[in-house]
Amino acid sequence: MTLQGFKAFLVKFSTTSSTYRWLFVKEHSVRERTEGKPSGRTLFIINVPSYCSEECFKRLFEPCGEVTAVYFHQKPSASLSPMEDSSIFSKNLSIKGYKVAYVVFKTPKGLQSALKWETNVPLILSTEESPIVTGLKKWYEEYNSRIVDPNSMQKEIDMFMEKFDAEERKKAQQEKEAMEEDNEGWVTVTKKGRKPGLARKESVRKRIMSREKLKRSQKELHNFYTFQIRESKMKHLVNLRQKFEEDKKRIDHLKQSRRFRPY
Repeated sequence: MTLQGFKAFLVKFSTTSSTYRWLFVKEHSVRERTEGKPSGRTLFIINVPSYCSEECFKRLFEPCGEVTAVYFHQKPSASLSPMEDSSIFSKNLSIKGYKVAYVVFKTPKGLQSALKWETNVPLILSTEESPIVTGLKKWYEEYNSRIVDPNSMQKEIDMFMEKFDAEERKKAQQEKEAMEEDNEGWVTVTKKGRKPGLARKESVRKRIMSREKLKRSQKELHNFYTFQIRESKMKHLVNLRQKFEEDKKRIDHLKQSRRFRPY
């Protein structure tokens, strides 16, 4: 059965299951080439149930040829998922719901055999020899797998900190060597400030720049334009005249208060 370029395979969960599903497959062919998903040897599969595993797909397509790798993604992707440096602090979470799969064969012959494969019986995903864990048992295993051994975690943390400290020492040594004069007397400017050991961090630099920006926004240009200078002079003259009149009144008032009045 073929539908819009996809070949359809009828599958069911187990021999006792009464529910059937369809897997739609075709050759993986994109412009962006990836070493992990080589052209001519990769099978692209959609409508993959969430419980399908790598072992399940390897066993399913072994009759077509040797399978070297199986990749699962939430949606089609030409690239591979990033490699995990830690087995404890993992970022790649399990995919929920339906997903897509990429099956990589060892030779192009395996891919061509899968595309031409004709079967009259549904393919079984879970067998007695290779069962797929579901339900409560799967939840138990997922929960137990999240319980971390303290010794293993501490060992991984120590290894990470040793690697981090080594990189920091290497960076400090490179900056120290860069600040030294070369044969021609030139000195390379680095992030280090005048005080040794004090680095101009990005957070400090942003804080200083934000303060300067605030100061500039609060500043106003006084007497910058010609009309501003003229208006300021007029206001100054008006203030002087007003002050002169007030002083005259105050002096007259003082004179009146000093006069001798016997009656």
